[in-house]
Amino acid sequence: MHYEMHAQAAFKAIMKPTNWLVLLLGLSLGAIVKADAAEPKVVASIYPLHSLTAGVMAGVGTPILLLESGLSPHDFALKPSQARLLQAADLVVWIGEGLEYPLVRFVENLSPERSLALTDQISTGEPNVHLWLDPVHAQLIVTALVDRLSALDPQHAARYSANGNALYQRLDELTGELEMLLGPVRAVPYIVFHDAYGRFERRFGLAHRGAVTPDPERRPGARQVRRIRAAIVDIGAVCIFREPQFNPRILSAIVEDRDIQVGELDPLGAGLEPGVNGYFQLMRNLASEFVRCLSRQ
Repeated sequence: MHYEMHAQAAFKAIMKPTNWLVLLLGLSLGAIVKADAAEPKVVASIYPLHSLTAGVMAGVGTPILLLESGLSPHDFALKPSQARLLQAADLVVWIGEGLEYPLVRFVENLSPERSLALTDQISTGEPNVHLWLDPVHAQLIVTALVDRLSALDPQHAARYSANGNALYQRLDELTGELEMLLGPVRAVPYIVFHDAYGRFERRFGLAHRGAVTPDPERRPGARQVRRIRAAIVDIGAVCIFREPQFNPRILSAIVEDRDIQVGELDPLGAGLEPGVNGYFQLMRNLASEFVRCLSRQ
């Protein structure tokens, strides 16, 4: 009896017009908050793409970085945990089979709307797959991200568009900053480990004169080593650049008794903190290392 009286009292309290309205409003607001908290699950293959994607998604969600920045995207084996991330993703952002070749077989099993292969979306008239190394092409990546994310998650389309506009402006400013920084060393000849930097070099007018190997996964042979050693003298190269993702031992044989500095270029952001500013730090680091080595500092 005592229990029934309490139950009846509680029911009457709930059914009062004011209390019922509050209850409805609370449920409605809860649903809105839950809906607003929803975010697409996005996986980006490499560090620079992760950073640009994080910039577009700022205020909505955070993408997941698939590959640690110290790994080569040309040759890796997917861990079971990485395969699960890809399988659960609403969207996988990657460059394409010319770069992350091990992803091809996996992505083929995803529906088209769940894969954003940027080399399929962006036509720049250049075969080099390192799209992000030109900040102007990075703007095209941002546009592709805004378009795909807005289609995937129209609830946040306005936020994606605003973030994209802000990134576009930052990339314009970055281009001008790097042009000024690299201006004094534009005519200084150098050699790179592999030909990954064409987009960066053409954008900023640098004097690239050769590469140790066309394929970073293959050790150059004795003939190629002799050719590069001769080229150092013939072209007057003042610097040869290695990369942290690849074994640098071959450079010791190349630079032996040659008057040339060894620098290190990192196109993937090894050791940098993931986040919206990562891409900009990566590009500034590249430019600073060019200046340091080509100036013989």
